[in-house]
Amino acid sequence: MSLVPTAPFRPAFRRLDPVGAIPAAALAAVLLLAGCGGRSVTDPVRVLADTGETPARHEAAMRMLEATSDPATTERMLKQVLVADGYALASREAAFDALARQDAEGLEAFLQINLPRITAPLWRERLCELVAERSWIDLTPALIRAWARPMPGWIGEPEERPERVALVGMYGEDRLPTVLMRVMLDADPIVAANLRARCWELLIAEGRRDVVVDLLEHAEVAENDGLFRDLREIASRTGIVPENREEIIWARALCTPENADFLDAATEAAARLSPDRRASLELRDLGVLVGAARLDPSLLELDESQLAAGLMSEIDPDGRRVHTADFTGFSGRHTERFREVRDELDWGDLLALRVAVEAISLEPIRAHLFDHAERDLLDRTTEHGGVIAIDDRGRFEVLEFEPRTRAGDIRFEASQELFEAAYGGVFHFHHHAQKYDNRDYAGPHLGDFQYAESTRANCLVFTFIDSSTLNADYYRHGGVVVDLGQINRPG
Repeated sequence: MSLVPTAPFRPAFRRLDPVGAIPAAALAAVLLLAGCGGRSVTDPVRVLADTGETPARHEAAMRMLEATSDPATTERMLKQVLVADGYALASREAAFDALARQDAEGLEAFLQINLPRITAPLWRERLCELVAERSWIDLTPALIRAWARPMPGWIGEPEERPERVALVGMYGEDRLPTVLMRVMLDADPIVAANLRARCWELLIAEGRRDVVVDLLEHAEVAENDGLFRDLREIASRTGIVPENREEIIWARALCTPENADFLDAATEAAARLSPDRRASLELRDLGVLVGAARLDPSLLELDESQLAAGLMSEIDPDGRRVHTADFTGFSGRHTERFREVRDELDWGDLLALRVAVEAISLEPIRAHLFDHAERDLLDRTTEHGGVIAIDDRGRFEVLEFEPRTRAGDIRFEASQELFEAAYGGVFHFHHHAQKYDNRDYAGPHLGDFQYAESTRANCLVFTFIDSSTLNADYYRHGGVVVDLGQINRPG
């Protein structure tokens, strides 16, 4: 199937001026127009560089540049108006029109790279409309890349995202899954690996998991297609189909030689589960399965009610105080009490909670966590974090990792080394240790929820309640949080 738009998406087209030099009379008119506001345009580059200028003066400067400057300077300034922050919508659209007049193919090539990077919501929306109006199907990959990324400032529903609306305008609603599938299959397995992962991610988000499963089972792909080779292996061995780009990277990492022993252990553990339980597994469950099997294989035989009953008595007995993060000013439901989120927890969550409770009950683990949190308290350049894992002898270990960048005392930037260790680990963790009395931040907050949504990992956060007490919270994608209670400093 070739990517051909459906017939005719035909909103009103604006009339475009012919390509060519502006006649002297027209140039005089431009200069007159530019001076109507009391100031003539004498330096069009300076005017265009000033985001505070009016759209009328910007457009006059564009006309003047076309008439008097070399094409390279004109193109550079027009492209700046398209992508730089601060320009009015009318100025951006005028720059788009000018570039389309001069070199439509060059503009398409520029947008192929830059459209996903544009952060101004109104301009991104209008730009997607302009692409659809012109049926620029060569920009389909750019629209897909942009659509798959979170859009700053976007407050609408997912189906209203402007990139999706543009694709529907060009191809039709019914053909959208086919377009995503075709782009994924046709894209180069090496050069366009990220684009292919984005197509996969969007098919899942569109509720078309059936399409992805069918592709895994039946699609004819090249021998060098590592994506399908690895994901077919994960699906056949564990029954898991990755949900997003990060999970695709995760799944593929598990297929590398260095993770072969872990994947063998995960395959063995998954095979012990009933078909229904196996069908509900996510990648984040594999580390828990392997860890639980190493701790006590009988844990895999417990059902939900047995796991929940034990957890209720330990982490949510009647009368226990639950410390929660302060969400004053934010909408939505924010609860961390086990009994109140029980219906949102699946068997894998309950097993993860069981393993987490076991970990924080051990004095050596508590001692390490307090020592790590103390060092975090003294370091104002970053939060501290790492991975909690279980080795092949069934021993818990706390693995510390330096942040990828030091972005301030309320943020931990996970490094690639952390992710690589966590592929076979159990929990990502970090501290909220800005001060000893930090109970207003006892639990994950907005940035932590975004991290969990992206990585789809099981996460823990430890927060100082006072100098001898840390509060522990479990969280994962979907905004699910469970307070595990407090742990005391050993000794």
